[in-house]
Amino acid sequence: MQGQDSQGQSPPQQQVIASVWDSQPPQQQQYQQPFQQQYQQPFPQQGIPMGGFYPKTSASTALGLSIAGLALGFLCFPLCGVLAIPGVFMARSSGAVARSMPGHPDTNTAKSAEVVGWITLGLMALALMAFIALIILDESAAL
Repeated sequence: MQGQDSQGQSPPQQQVIASVWDSQPPQQQQYQQPFQQQYQQPFPQQGIPMGGFYPKTSASTALGLSIAGLALGFLCFPLCGVLAIPGVFMARSSGAVARSMPGHPDTNTAKSAEVVGWITLGLMALALMAFIALIILDESAAL
């Protein structure tokens, strides 16, 4: 059993000794040491959820699509835009949700997915212009 010594007796209760200058009886006094101070959470700012839970976003999926579009763009030209365009749209919507709540953990992921997606689309546009220029040069040389 807890609180009993080897002879089966419980130890005496601890007594609180109060001085004659105390205004309250010893039973009602509450002693609080500095390290026991309670932490009070400040009022939440607008947009920050009270419990610290943030809504889920598809930022990591958008980043995966953008990176896959960039990688496939080097391997096979038409697949570049097929994956980068949805990646940019998903990154934009995820970024809007993440920016509406300060401290959201997906803010940087959404921003990087959007940047990689736009770079991929820019490279696709440059490759498309180069492809069209090669076709025009080939047609002009054939005439």
